[in-house]
This record gives sequence, C-alpha cells and structure tokens, in this order.
Amino acid sequence: MNPSFSITTLGCRANQADSERLRAILTSAGFEERPFGEKVDCAVVNTCTVTAEADRKSRQMLRRALRVLPEGGQAVATGCAVAQRGGLKTLPGAALRLPPDRREEILSLLNVDACPGRELDAAVSTKTRALLKVQDGCDQFCTFCIVPYVRGRSKSVPVQNVVEQARQFEAEGYQELVLTGIHLSIWGHDLEGEPDLSDLAEAILAGTNSIQLRISSVEPDRFPLRLIDLMAREPRLCPFLHLVLQHASDALLERMHRGYTLETYSGIVDRFFEKVPQATLSSDIMIGFPGESEEDHRLLMDYLRKTPYHHLHVFPYSKRPGTAAARFSDQVEPELKKRRRDEVLGLAERLKIKSMKKAYGLRTTAIFEREWKPGWYKGTAFSGMSLVAKAGPAVLNKRVPVEIVRRIGNDLVGKVERCRS
Repeated sequence: MNPSFSITTLGCRANQADSERLRAILTSAGFEERPFGEKVDCAVVNTCTVTAEADRKSRQMLRRALRVLPEGGQAVATGCAVAQRGGLKTLPGAALRLPPDRREEILSLLNVDACPGRELDAAVSTKTRALLKVQDGCDQFCTFCIVPYVRGRSKSVPVQNVVEQARQFEAEGYQELVLTGIHLSIWGHDLEGEPDLSDLAEAILAGTNSIQLRISSVEPDRFPLRLIDLMAREPRLCPFLHLVLQHASDALLERMHRGYTLETYSGIVDRFFEKVPQATLSSDIMIGFPGESEEDHRLLMDYLRKTPYHHLHVFPYSKRPGTAAARFSDQVEPELKKRRRDEVLGLAERLKIKSMKKAYGLRTTAIFEREWKPGWYKGTAFSGMSLVAKAGPAVLNKRVPVEIVRRIGNDLVGKVERCRS
C-alpha cells in the first residue's frame, strides 16, 4: 500500500502555489492524497503569519493534524509561520518544520526517496487552472506586515523559466494560468534589464497558443500601467485586477509605508475602466489601523461608494509582534473597529450586487470547474466573477461561451450558448 498524505493551506495564493508544488513532489514520490483531517502518513500544514489570527489558525490546524496521526505518522509545518524566528514555538507535539524556501527538501525531511523514473508534475490547483508562482519575498516593509522579515527580499523567476512552465501547463491541457507572488508588481526589478509584469505577461502570451492568463493580487506601488493596455487588446489576458488599497486616507497610507497615495491608486483604477469597460476590480481593505480617525473612515467610505468594486476583502487590523505598527500607541478600540468593519462590509455587499447586475446581458466565456448541483455546473467567468449554469458534464475544463442572465446569491447565472452536452 502506498503511503498517504494530506495538505491544508492558509493565506495567500503564493502559499497555494507552494502547496501545489509540495503536492506534486509527494505524488511523484508515490504518496496518495487524502482529505485533510483523515489518518495519513504525512499531514502538511502550510501556515500563514500575516496576522495574529492567521497564526492562531495555523496552530489550530497543526493541532488537528497531530490529533489524528497514526503511530509513525508525521506532521509537517511549512509556510511563513515557520520561517518567522520563533514561529509556532508554543505548538504542542512534534511537528517537523519545513521552511518555505526549502520545500523541495520535503522527501529528505520525511526520509523518503523519490521514485526513480517518475517525472515531477508541475504544480496545479485544479484540472482547469494552474497556479504559477513567479515572485517571492517583499521589499516594501509595510509597518503592519511581518512578511518581508519571514520571506526575505524580492526574488523573481526569470522570463524564460516562466514561459517554459506556461508551455508545459498548456501542453497538459490546462485552460487558465494564474500568476502569483508575494508582491507581483515588483516582479523583474532584480533581473537583468529590469523587465516588469507587463513584459512577463506579453512573453507568456507570445510563447503559448491558447491558455488564458490571469494576474492575481497586485500592489499599486510600481504597478506597470502597460499591463492595462495589454488587457484591452489581448483576448487571452483576463480583464481582472485585485488591486490592493488597504485605505483611502493618505495620512494612514503614509503611516503604513504603502508607497502610494489615493490619487495614484485611483489613477490606475480610472485607466483600468477607461481601457477595459467590462473589467472586474477587487481589493483588500484594512479597518482600524492605529490612528484611524472618524474622518479617515469617512474618506474610505466615500471612495468605496464611488468605485465600482466587485469584491472587497475587509479585515480588521491586528497587532503583529515584530512590526512597527504594533508599537504605535494610538491603537483603535475593538468595538470601534467592529462598527467600522460592519459598515464597510455592508457597503461591500451592495457594491457586489451592483457589479453583478451590471453584467446582465454580457456575452463572455467561462471555465467550469465542478458540478454545483444536479444539472448545474460552477465556474469562473473570463472577468473573474463566480458563475453557475445549467449544463451537462461536457462543459467541464473548457472555455464555454455564456450569456449572463441573472444572479443567485453571490453567483452570476449564465446561459450556455454553444456547447454540446
């Protein structure tokens, strides 16, 4: 019987890409994957440490893994909480530690040999969509963030390597490639000639034939505007931006050490919708950063109301030991954070509904990943919105033409236009 493993991932898409790489290594070594929480020979927890809450969840998942391990089984903790000095030091049990920059060594850590003659599969997240991590680390050093201290300086994967991996994914039949990284906007600054993210996207599209390309979360600081021009003219580059805002108060942005102003951010957004009218925009919003006043909160609400976001990830600031912001004396009271967060969440819901209704009548394509309920399938529209449609299994892992007709909850409803069932 082959050894078994399970894996659970907390945090960002870069972490998801790391988990897919670990999954590929273990599978190629003969391990069989089982659902996390079942008894397995190796349980992997890919941790996150961006907030104190993320640390808590990471410890919780590791405890869960340790509780169900059979005799001789091993739990492996990897990710940012492991890279942090002293990370997870209070964890009970004997989990093995695997720093994220040493994930290729997991078999050595487990004292397992690779299977000779077996090729190592590329990292994929589903049968339809591949995650390709092209950048790691961060040079920004935001005052609230521990990530630069645990991931190190920014490191970019060279263009040729990325294009080769993209071609491999396409040859294996994947429909979409998602570029991920810790700070994607600064990809290339450490490479010869200092190419930027738009150069990378252009090279991938030129080096492939049919796979569509999606960019995951990007920062306004050093964002290449030419990427928007590419979205406007390239039919395989998804018209989607997750452009991180954090806040609309310039005073708070400066205190966070974000490296941009609201004017810079809104300029990118305006250009995005001017060039790509049917685009989708999402963002991250931090509530209750130290020193946030009622006026700061009003500025945030005013900007959000007039900006056509489809989705907002809204979260309260939490003290992160080891960061500059944790030492600020003017911390915001928890009940005030909650009130402001609830207000932003309510607005975010209204913005999502407005964005979805705007899509009614749009003819586009969608990639369907799974059955939603009998006779219905769920997928992602080209613009990045979640979508369901009445269809047969023939739509799975294909780009299917659809017309957006209505919504059900947070999902758009599409009418499949031309697909043999």
